[in-house]
Amino acid sequence: MARPLLPAPPQSVFSTEPTTPSPSASVLPTPSPVSTPVGPAAPTPTTAPTAAPAPLIVIDPGHSGTSIRSTDRGSGLKDIDYPNYPEIYEMFDISTCVAKGLRADGYTAVLTKAKALDSVGLAARAKIANEGKAALAISVHDDHSQGPDFQATYSQRGIKHGGSYHAMYRGSGGSRTVFSDAAVAAASEKAAAAIARERTKAQGRKVGVRENTYTGRSPLEPGNLAIVQLLAKVPWVYNEAGAKTGGSTTRAMSIATEEAYAEGLLVGVEAAVPLSAGAVAQPSAGVRQLKQCLTTAASPGDGRVTRPARYRPAT
Repeated sequence: MARPLLPAPPQSVFSTEPTTPSPSASVLPTPSPVSTPVGPAAPTPTTAPTAAPAPLIVIDPGHSGTSIRSTDRGSGLKDIDYPNYPEIYEMFDISTCVAKGLRADGYTAVLTKAKALDSVGLAARAKIANEGKAALAISVHDDHSQGPDFQATYSQRGIKHGGSYHAMYRGSGGSRTVFSDAAVAAASEKAAAAIARERTKAQGRKVGVRENTYTGRSPLEPGNLAIVQLLAKVPWVYNEAGAKTGGSTTRAMSIATEEAYAEGLLVGVEAAVPLSAGAVAQPSAGVRQLKQCLTTAASPGDGRVTRPARYRPAT
């Protein structure tokens, strides 16, 4: 998604050259000085404080409208994504409404896709957050092969094993790439814990901070960190939610389930990245608009995509 260009700073309309008085034909006598009462000094004008810019949050709805098989030039890693239904619709709806909620609460929020079925590679998604210098980025996924008890967040630091952290990486051989930005990893770990805490409250199920694994999932690169997180230069939290409903792996989430997931993400992001003016009071304006936003987003003829009826959530 292209970011708008900022306008060039205005040029001064005042000349900086000194003004020289015209020479006079005669010199008048200098008048005697007159004593003038001195009052209190005029106050020195002060510049009004500049409001801090709204934090930028990048939201990455899971999956691509078409299969992508490419290679990231910088790392040599395989950049692979693919369609996944009904997740691709659900996560776009949730991401759209979380972004709308963040904006209502005073944040700047952008998505990595303009439409549910857009095809955007993982490197391109990371680039959006990197170039925008996002305060935080989140990936939003669900898993219809897992029941609703499976809920997780994943940071760029991973979890401790035997009292220490091990390498977070993807790839093997010459393309093996380790995430090495310690400050970003620590910020990601802190944000993942905040989001997990708020998702637990909103969804009514324990959301664990976990470590992922991609090893043995060919053609994906082996390792334990999502490619989009590995290529990011900003804190990034990857989210998953079990979405198997009634034994079906293709039945869409209900609006109520989507709303709970969206609320946990929204409040979690706001807890992880407070505004300069302080924490947003909850339930916020952003939270209160979620149900209506999700209902509208999934309705037929929404102007973005016409989805099969079987992939529309139950109201």
